[in-house]
Amino acid sequence: MHTKSLLKSVLYSFLLFSYFSFSKSVNAEAKYQIIDFDTSRYPQISVDLKVRENLLSIEKEVLITEELNTAKKVASDYNLSVHSEPFPLHVYLSIPSYANWEEKKWLMQFSHNIASLVEKSKGRFYLNVQSDDQFHFFEGIPASKLSPSFSLPKEKDPKFPLRSWEKVVNRMKNDDHANKILITVSLQTEWEDKFRIADFAKKVNQENLKVFVVSPNSLETKKLASYVNGKFFAITSEDGIGNLFQELNTASLPKVRLVYISPWNVSVWSQSNLNVNISFGEEGGVTFPYEISALNSLYLKFIDPFVFYPVLFFFIILCFSVLFYLRGFDLAKSKDSFNTKSKVPTIRKIASPTEDTERSKNEVEIYERVYGDVAEKARENEIIAKYLDREEIFGETYHTAVIVFKDGNLSGSKYPIQSEETTIGRSEECDLMLSDPYVNLIHAKIKKVRGRHLLFDCASESGVLLNGKKLLRPKALHDLDEIRIGKTIFSFRGR
Repeated sequence: MHTKSLLKSVLYSFLLFSYFSFSKSVNAEAKYQIIDFDTSRYPQISVDLKVRENLLSIEKEVLITEELNTAKKVASDYNLSVHSEPFPLHVYLSIPSYANWEEKKWLMQFSHNIASLVEKSKGRFYLNVQSDDQFHFFEGIPASKLSPSFSLPKEKDPKFPLRSWEKVVNRMKNDDHANKILITVSLQTEWEDKFRIADFAKKVNQENLKVFVVSPNSLETKKLASYVNGKFFAITSEDGIGNLFQELNTASLPKVRLVYISPWNVSVWSQSNLNVNISFGEEGGVTFPYEISALNSLYLKFIDPFVFYPVLFFFIILCFSVLFYLRGFDLAKSKDSFNTKSKVPTIRKIASPTEDTERSKNEVEIYERVYGDVAEKARENEIIAKYLDREEIFGETYHTAVIVFKDGNLSGSKYPIQSEETTIGRSEECDLMLSDPYVNLIHAKIKKVRGRHLLFDCASESGVLLNGKKLLRPKALHDLDEIRIGKTIFSFRGR
């Protein structure tokens, strides 16, 4: 009995120690954070800060030191200013579904208040409804729509809420905004996937995300808030919800810009690594490093719009000038060659009208023979391109395909389709020649396009019937399709 009581007291002491440790780590947050800094106008340095108090009241207590090769200098020339607009919030709110009307009413009112605060900061609001099976994610919902009549998805109590939160974190990875917050709401004190808290916290800390945990007060919820370096707010306490909205208001406070002149004023073409420490009285401060190098200076100058666009305009003018000069040089060269040729006397034989007519006929015949097929192919490819752009081809892809005759003397005989294009008609030049007086010389053809076999009507008089219907445009053939050309009937087989 003595041993059991001793174990109970030790366990109780451990739980109390954990509770107070978690509470301390959860509620601790730096008063000053660096959002961004700019060294493109060195020696002038601009630093955007996120603060939790009025810095203008302690402007005289600001101390800026720069360290270079273990030597330090103090910057005496600086200026503090506050942005006129609030810092926009990107809030990702994850809530459970509801079990009754009262829960839905509370969840919608809670979401409406947060969305209103986000709209006031000119930010963005995202809503996730937790589910073990699906991922419900809403973007751009105005606060006015978040009322009890909103069609909130009805789901069971989530047993694995960390799954939904991990998916929300994956969405947040694509958001480059500096002031984004994940608010996780849970009505339960424990979750079946609580063993994944460490893995979830690792993903959150890698992305440097701010997380607010809103749930009943328990060891697991405190543990989650501590692991993700976030804050815990008790959902059962009015003070907890009030503190949450106070934190959101603080997060949307306008940014503070600190502009100072570097005391070192090193050359922008030299290689220098400097460490900056900004102290705000006895309240602590922030540090950040920056680098001055020739390559970095060129890059910063190049991305400056006042430098980039004039240089781009200059190169465009230069390219046009070079092209104009080369074109003029080619024209002058062609004129010189023309003048040289014109100086050479030529004797031309005057042909008789009969010879000219005969030669013209021969030229026309040769032109039609050489370029007729090319022009026809070009027109056909243009028709196919327009057809493919207008609508998608639906059909099966076949590695081998044959045409099987269904009637007449050739009934049962097969013709394999091997080439990219198979022409059908009475002409001897056709791949599949039919002895049918109702068939044109080139009546139809089958062409392979994107692995499908397309049937074309080559402007025939009697047309082509596919499965009893007249073919009005190219169509993809399927296995066992019936084709009728003139009086000849055959089927298409593919596999």
